[in-house]
Amino acid sequence: MKLPPIFCLLLAGLWLQANVVIPVHAQPPAPKPKTSIGWFAQASEQMNIRMPGSPPFHMKVTFHAFPGREFLGLGEKSKMMTGDGIYEETWLEPHRWRREVTLASYHAVEVESDKGRKMQASSDYEPSRVLMLLDALLDPIPRNFRSREFRHEGASGWHVVHLSEQNSNLLRISTSSGDERGGVSDAYYLTPSGLLVLRNFLGLLTSWESDTLFGGKAVPKHVTVKVGDRSLLTADIDIAAAGTVDPTAFDLPVQPADRGTTLRPLRAFEVKSEIDFSPVWTTYLSSGSPHAFSFWSVLDRHGRYQEVEVILSPKEGDIEPLLELLKANRNRPPEIDGSPCELEFVWGFI
Repeated sequence: MKLPPIFCLLLAGLWLQANVVIPVHAQPPAPKPKTSIGWFAQASEQMNIRMPGSPPFHMKVTFHAFPGREFLGLGEKSKMMTGDGIYEETWLEPHRWRREVTLASYHAVEVESDKGRKMQASSDYEPSRVLMLLDALLDPIPRNFRSREFRHEGASGWHVVHLSEQNSNLLRISTSSGDERGGVSDAYYLTPSGLLVLRNFLGLLTSWESDTLFGGKAVPKHVTVKVGDRSLLTADIDIAAAGTVDPTAFDLPVQPADRGTTLRPLRAFEVKSEIDFSPVWTTYLSSGSPHAFSFWSVLDRHGRYQEVEVILSPKEGDIEPLLELLKANRNRPPEIDGSPCELEFVWGFI
């Protein structure tokens, strides 16, 4: 189905914060890129601690997951997992690592070694706050933004603008969609040296703060995900050399996982999807609303939307029919090589 151009469905992301925190540690000056793809690639390279030849590390992240604006019905209980959580990662080389996360009743371990990639989890549904955290840690700038092979320019293309305000110099790389009724946008904010500090994605705001250097790469000590002044996720990050590790920690007593089963947040361009957006789009058009909205949700491996929450809503009364439809809607789940997988969704309506 071909959708009208004013409908904008974007996936995976997060971000912006009023108080800009410029990293203390910056990489040596590099030639300034000429394009948005160049800036994205350079920013990603400065933060990529999982490259071949990178020093082995152990990372421990303590985080807190806050509730979202779910607009629950009378007597309806929230299914959103919140509270204190822990994420730990031991990385030795690109195909030898271990990741483990706990949040509320959810616990999952994923490993890769010469025995293959394996995963165990307490459920096949990964909480949205875990996905938000791993987005910021594993792939802060998605591959389709920094590679010509997977380039996604958006409706209006990416625009690079240099900003200077209150002794802070930043580079903004942004794209937007809209019409006379309003618009939605995706914007990254970098330091002059090209280090990522902020992202504003349809009103979902993420910041990478207080960077330290590990193996010559910038590692944030703090990550926050917010909507305006309302926190969704806060995380404190510690990283150190891996040291001596137990080889048995990189194996699990299960068969190798299929490609659709992973802790890593999956992007739309990585999967085969036949999702029908027409019911939601028709409901939005029939509402006659002149406002822009955005929602965060997770499409689970059974094709149902989980933890649907409001991000941007200038007029809250207009969005309840859309929320109810999203929560009731069921799709054929997206797949990788025939394996059902989970996707994170940020819906933008203008």
